[in-house]
Amino acid sequence: MKLYLVRHGRTKWNTDRLIQGRIDVPLCDVGIKDAKRNAKKLKDVKFDICYCSPLIRAKETANIIVDGRCDIVINDLITERDVGRFEGAPVSSIKARSFWTVNENMDVDGVENYFQLLARTKEFLELLKTMYSDETILIVSHSGTIKALHYNIVGYDDNTDFLDFYCGHDDILEYDI
Repeated sequence: MKLYLVRHGRTKWNTDRLIQGRIDVPLCDVGIKDAKRNAKKLKDVKFDICYCSPLIRAKETANIIVDGRCDIVINDLITERDVGRFEGAPVSSIKARSFWTVNENMDVDGVENYFQLLARTKEFLELLKTMYSDETILIVSHSGTIKALHYNIVGYDDNTDFLDFYCGHDDILEYDI
């Protein structure tokens, strides 16, 4: 199975550097351009199916990229991480190390801890493995969720620095699993 992971295009909250979890913020003009740029990069890839987060920014991105070439399936397992009380706060207001480090991240302030996010995305990957074998799948999701998917694919341990990996709005990640 070949997986292509794509982060949604930018929103106003992204450009304003605000923490965005499950608030349903649509793409801004720059985000539409991000999605169109990724659509152009992926125009020759024949996707068998696209899985997408239920949030509008991901659905808009998926629709632009897919452009009717395959079905889009919404799946809650790949929605963005719940960032609790940090929703809408400036990115600078969090301590990135404790926010992303598995051993330091606990259930505080309504934040979905990283163990939960890793388990949720692992469940999604296991679902794909049971349903597909040689298919080519597009996954449109979010930064935190893509980070967790990535580490579930390549592996991690207690010493993994999750800040070493970042998926930008115009990155396209490819995995054979």
